[in-house]
Amino acid sequence: MNWQGINEFLAVVDRGSFTQAAKVLDVSTSHISRSVSQLESRLGVALLKRTTRSLNLTEAGQQYAASLHSIQSAMEEANLALQGEQQEPKGKIKISCAGDFASKQIAPKLAQFCQRYSQVSITMDFNNRNVDLIAEGVDLAIRFGRMADSNLIARPLSTRVMTLVASPEYLARFPAPSHPEQLIEHNCLIAVTNRWRFNMGDNIKEFKVAGRWRSNNGEALLQACLSGLGIAHLAYDIVGDYIESGKLVSLLDSYQVADNASWLVYPNRDLMPLRVRLLIDFLIEEFKSR
Repeated sequence: MNWQGINEFLAVVDRGSFTQAAKVLDVSTSHISRSVSQLESRLGVALLKRTTRSLNLTEAGQQYAASLHSIQSAMEEANLALQGEQQEPKGKIKISCAGDFASKQIAPKLAQFCQRYSQVSITMDFNNRNVDLIAEGVDLAIRFGRMADSNLIARPLSTRVMTLVASPEYLARFPAPSHPEQLIEHNCLIAVTNRWRFNMGDNIKEFKVAGRWRSNNGEALLQACLSGLGIAHLAYDIVGDYIESGKLVSLLDSYQVADNASWLVYPNRDLMPLRVRLLIDFLIEEFKSR
């Protein structure tokens, strides 16, 4: 098999540009461009869509990159096994995550893992995209909410109870709702979705809310809520201390659902590096009582 251009192509996929790929491989940008073009010519298919402002994978490029990443992982596993990784795990682990749970609870655990295994390095990529783990070379992802069916393995780390909160200042101006239907009368601070779920006894029902503040960052929502701007729907582990101190007031407690969880998600691979298997087991063990 002719492997020419494959490393260059994967570097472009992983780094998102010819320039960054050239820096990683310590070659010229023209070399990267030429190698990828020659690879496309041999395959007879376009792998990348090039414009003056953007660089994107074609559908064929996405499929090819996913296959190559799987091969790359298998080869890396075989090499590390021969080099003795079974005795001492080594190498890089890339994790996709977002939110306060990842930064405040997952990150300290990852630091402990790195202290335990000195030859393992970890990259935490914070973003709110639902990334393609295989295509983008991501080993693990931390996700929150109800998991949709997929070809990924999802293991629960921690159940997170949602809590509706507002500041005393806001409630002094607007009467507290006594039923989820009354949320339509309030300025709701919206995160990812404007459909909030509540327990209605026999079933769980979604209520559409609206408001003048929207953010995909939990800290931004919390600060807006503390300032008296409106009502927020956040996980209790984010707002619990503020409720206890009286800076926030919990609302509609009897309607809250308890089926939201933070998940550890990873591809279903026959060959998984030891370092990744050890990290999965480590995180599951650390959060098993939550």
